[in-house]
Formats: sequence, structure tokens, C-alpha cells
Amino acid sequence: MSTYPTERLTPLSLQETYFRESGVHRYSLADGTNIVGVSADTWRDITIAGMVFNDLINNQDLINDRLSELLEFSRTRAKTLFVIGTPLFVHSDRPRNSVLLIKNGEIVDATNKRSGATLEENFCFDLVAEEAPLLLPGTNTAVLICADLPTAVLYTDQDKSFLDRTLELSNRRHLMGKNVQLLPASATSLLVIACWSIGGSWIQEGQADEYYRMQLRNIVWRLTVATSIKEVVVVDRVPMSLTEKQR
Repeated sequence: MSTYPTERLTPLSLQETYFRESGVHRYSLADGTNIVGVSADTWRDITIAGMVFNDLINNQDLINDRLSELLEFSRTRAKTLFVIGTPLFVHSDRPRNSVLLIKNGEIVDATNKRSGATLEENFCFDLVAEEAPLLLPGTNTAVLICADLPTAVLYTDQDKSFLDRTLELSNRRHLMGKNVQLLPASATSLLVIACWSIGGSWIQEGQADEYYRMQLRNIVWRLTVATSIKEVVVVDRVPMSLTEKQR
């Protein structure tokens, strides 16, 4: 049974565009925002792409050093706003899973992940349940990190008992009873950073991309129905079950 208006798009009718490449990709969002995506592999010498969760805790100095390098590099592009996904240590021995807005050598804003996708992630990261929603400056483009995308869908349901039970069953208990805000009311576009490992390693080998697309299509459709979001752009998605040939 569907409770959505019949005149709205269905998941199968959403327009999809995928780019699978390393290097640089330029994209214009529906609200007029122009972004240039640089793959993590391209910046491997000054990022910590590929580091496993447990190693993050033991590499605070390396993470901080590479963030300093990024800040210094941003001074060479003083008019550019850099949107960087990175672990960030803030008053804890566990890093936050963060997106930083960097301009001309300064961190001008940040957002932190609210919910983890796995027990390992919940253990290794300092998750911030009541993180304020973030818009890119001067735009209607919101920013979310990885599993906060499906979490945003949960919060479109107004039934509190249903929400709480879903949070409990999905290892999001730390969100229960909290003032969780994920999307600004004015947001019409959504940029999702580092949506890694969607589907998990238990998906049949070679089928991760198809399963990921099915998941993402349904999540995005729900957001377009229940919120003001009209467009979702996901970057840095790396399924765990890709074969070497697929990589």
C-alpha cells in the first residue's frame, strides 16, 4: 500500500546519472551551484583514503598533519570553497566523521556524521546526534555524510513509536530522544559525501552496483516526496564487494 500522492514520481521514474572514474569531475547542481569533484585516489598523498576504522584512532597525528597540508593548499586557491570529507579529532580520542568547508587556509564551517552504518563505525567514531544541518554558503545545497542519508529518510516519518523502534533495530539507539536535524527546510539539492560500502560484503559478487542503485533510488524517491529535496548527488561511493576487475 502506498501513502504517497499518485502524481509524484515513483522510484523507477527517477532520472539517474552515474560517473565512474578517478580524477576530476565537474557538475552543476539544480540550484546553480557548480562543484568540482576530485577523487580520493587522486589526493591520496594528502588524504587518508582507504584507512580502516581501527587505524584512524591510532593515527591522529597523521590525520592532523594531512589536514594542515590541505589547509595550506587551499591558500593557493583563495576563492575556492573546498568541501573535504575527513576524520576530525574534537575533544575526544575518537575522531568524528566530518565534512569540512575550507577556504583560504581556514575551516569556515563543518558538519559531523550523526549515525553509523555498522557496529564497528559506532565504536570507532565520535558520532554527533544533535549536529545542526548544513547548507553550502549562499546555496540551497545541504550536505550529509554517508549513512545519514538513509537516516534522513527515517526522520520523514512522523510516527514517533515507529521511528524509535526503527532506530533501535538499526543500531541507532543513541539518536533516540535527541533533537536530530538532518536537512535544512530550505534545501532543494543534497550533496552526500563518502557513501561507502552500501549493501555490504554479503551482496552477491558482482551485484553490488545494482543493489546500491536500487537502494539509492528508493531513498532519494522518498526524500523527494517527503521533503523539498529535488536532487541528490553522491560522491566517493565504494562498494565493498567489487571484484578487482570492477575496480
